[in-house]
Amino acid sequence: LGRGSVQFMTAGTGVRHSEHNLSEDKPLRFIQTWITPSRNNLPPNYGSSVGDEAMRWKNQWQHLVSSVDNKGTEATVQINQDCNAYSSELEMGKTINVPVSEGRMAYMIALEGSVKVGDVVLERHDAAEITPLSSGGNGVLDVTSVAVEKAEHGKDVAHVLLFEMQHVPGAGRGDL
Repeated sequence: LGRGSVQFMTAGTGVRHSEHNLSEDKPLRFIQTWITPSRNNLPPNYGSSVGDEAMRWKNQWQHLVSSVDNKGTEATVQINQDCNAYSSELEMGKTINVPVSEGRMAYMIALEGSVKVGDVVLERHDAAEITPLSSGGNGVLDVTSVAVEKAEHGKDVAHVLLFEMQHVPGAGRGDL
């Protein structure tokens, strides 16, 4: 799997699993995220998606993961939870919006470069929880790249990963 790809697994009733880098000369970087399924005793499931490379560089969100119950989505990976995952690579100074609807929250990770989220700057490997209050009540928060890094594809970008889910009051970190 390459840059921007998603690999998923439902352990369900039990699986054996290991991860390793098959390349002897290239480093491997990945984000591993555990999302609790909405119900128990699901059958084991495994798959991957390479994403849409053309969309990845266009200063917009690429919808990577959605719920199996969301029939109106274009995400290629669907999971058994009310959760969406998006990725974006932003050129220097570019801005995109994070809509945070009432009853929803988000968790953002700066993978490369730095972004300003509202009034907070997230530098490489920083993360923040975003709630409806973060947007000042208007439901939208701006994300602007303020520093970029040369990524392995040769482009200078700020790369962010966003998980959007149901807001559970009192849960999470409460950063933003």
